[in-house]
Amino acid sequence: MQLARLSFIEAVRNRIAYGVLVFLAVLLATAALISSVTMGRTQMLILDLGLSGISILGNLMAMLFAIQSLQQERDSRALYVLLIRLPRRWHYVLGKFAGLAAVLALMIAVMGLLLALTAYPFGAFHLGSFAQAMLATVLEAWMVIAVAMLFAQTSSLFLGVLLTLAVDIAGRFTDVMHQFAGQLHAQAMRWLVTAMYYALPNFAAINLRDQAGYIPAYDWGRMASVCAYAGAETALLLLFVIWVFGRKNLS
Repeated sequence: MQLARLSFIEAVRNRIAYGVLVFLAVLLATAALISSVTMGRTQMLILDLGLSGISILGNLMAMLFAIQSLQQERDSRALYVLLIRLPRRWHYVLGKFAGLAAVLALMIAVMGLLLALTAYPFGAFHLGSFAQAMLATVLEAWMVIAVAMLFAQTSSLFLGVLLTLAVDIAGRFTDVMHQFAGQLHAQAMRWLVTAMYYALPNFAAINLRDQAGYIPAYDWGRMASVCAYAGAETALLLLFVIWVFGRKNLS
């Protein structure tokens, strides 16, 4: 818990967080300014731009916070001090994840509140589906944190961010990948693409932004499947991170 609290405070103090909030405010202000040319579709424009912006920025924050935090602690030798005080290495992984997950949830909630306040005056606004979409966005960011912690084991910040970004982008096109695998004639290539389909996190499966704010609420069965998949995928990724980190030579 102490490590989670320290990770939370460290991420909150990061200037990137405040820059992202300013950027989102500019994005929403821009959407409001061009509302005069949307012919009554102002709320749709604001919600579409805002939800997409929150997802992109949330994932970028997850990547940068996780990779930067782990690599800075390693480079400053603070990691070794922490590991000496912890009974097991996996305590460090879970504590770091808990702190980063908490700060990302807080920041996405703040950005969601800002978006809701901006969109509310422009028409009928359904808080239920919007809140469900924001929860799915938080779960998406947690999955990205787990992926980023895996690639934080690399030698540089740039490489870690690049690999995490590649997985993030590929994970949004897993359905296309699955369809492509079915059209391949070469058995080896079909197995390879299918293996990639199952290995990559399926971010499209937890996307609830399509009708957020427009309908009263998403079906709770769908919501339960989103939470179950995101929770299971995050847990599997963290187990892999723990396995890699436990066998890493830190000397």
